[in-house]
This record gives sequence, structure tokens and C-alpha cells, in this order.
Amino acid sequence: MSLTHRLVLAGLLSLPLTAAPAHAMTVLAVELPQLVQTSELVLHGKIVAVQSRDRRAEGRGVWTEFTLEIAEVWKGEGVLSVSPARVGKRFTWAHPGGLRTDGLMVSVPGMPQFAVGEEVVVALEKTAQGYTICGGPQGKWTVQTDKAGKKSVAREMPDVHFLAQNHQTGAVTASAPPSQAVKTLAEFKADVLAAIKAAPAPAVAPIPVQRVK
Repeated sequence: MSLTHRLVLAGLLSLPLTAAPAHAMTVLAVELPQLVQTSELVLHGKIVAVQSRDRRAEGRGVWTEFTLEIAEVWKGEGVLSVSPARVGKRFTWAHPGGLRTDGLMVSVPGMPQFAVGEEVVVALEKTAQGYTICGGPQGKWTVQTDKAGKKSVAREMPDVHFLAQNHQTGAVTASAPPSQAVKTLAEFKADVLAAIKAAPAPAVAPIPVQRVK
């Protein structure tokens, strides 16, 4: 199960049905280091296509695909090096919700929205259905450019209620949103790269030693 699905499921199971208003998502808050370390890809670029896919006939529901023209790969160069997507190329992911073939809209409150032409940074993880946003609404940052050409990064997460989990007791309580300070694109990239560098090294099984008698 992906981080997105675990966070949403943990949030939903931990609260009574009346704890949050309708049309809102409840998730566990995840700070940037954990989000970056959990994701497989962190990409910066511009959205060039948004397409709904009605897969109900396949038993897979309704999805929307988002295609990014890649400007920079902050994490996952090894992944992208063996795929058609590289810097200057395009990469597509999807999340639940979208326009059905009968014209009805299926929406998932709290999931990030993307528009063609929008410049973003996204953290993506791989699931059985393909790539999707890591951490739900927490995996998208919008890049804005001021009149002087300076780029800043901000994150908006409307219709979301956050929880925190005590790792010792497992208890879940209401929480403030994860840090959302506005930063320059360069500052934010430095934070992401620092989080990648600080990731714990994977455990390595000990090599058996044969003793010579």
C-alpha cells in the first residue's frame, strides 16, 4: 500500500464519522524529509496535459492523468534513466477522480489539482496502478514567478484535516498542517536535496565469514 493510501486510510480509521466536515480529506501530517525520502521521484516542471480516464469497465474507477514537461529531476534520475522520461521530456502520473464518460464528475476532496501551464514541484511514488502523488495533497508545490523573474514555492492544501500519530502508543490526535513556509525555488530545492542526502542508508545483510581451520 502506498504512503498516500496509508496516510488517508489511517486518518479515516482513526476518527469518528462526525469528526470532520463533509467534503474534506483526513490524513497524517508528513514533514518534508519523510515525504521526500518516501517518494521515488521529485520532479520540477510544467503541466502540459490533464486527461480524465474512465476505467470503470475495467473495475478501476475514474482517474485523471497529469503530464509534466520535466525541467529538473531532483530525485529519481536512476529511475528516469531507464524510462522514456528525462529532462526536457514528459512524465505522466494519475490519481483517483475525474470526468466520467456520462459527464458526471468524480472528485476526491483534498487531492491536489493541476492546470495546464502550471509550474510545479511534485513528489511521486510508485503503486500497483502506476505513479501517483506521494502523501496525497502534501506532495504538490506550486512555483510562482514574480515580475522580476524570481521564483518562489508555496503549497496550498484546502479541504484537508491533519492528524499526528504517537509512534509509541499509536494514538492519533489532531495536528497542525506540515510546514508550508514560502521559499525561493533555490531554497526549496536545497531543502529537498538535503532530505535526500540525510536519508538512512539501506540495511545491508552481513556477509558470512568462513573460518579456516
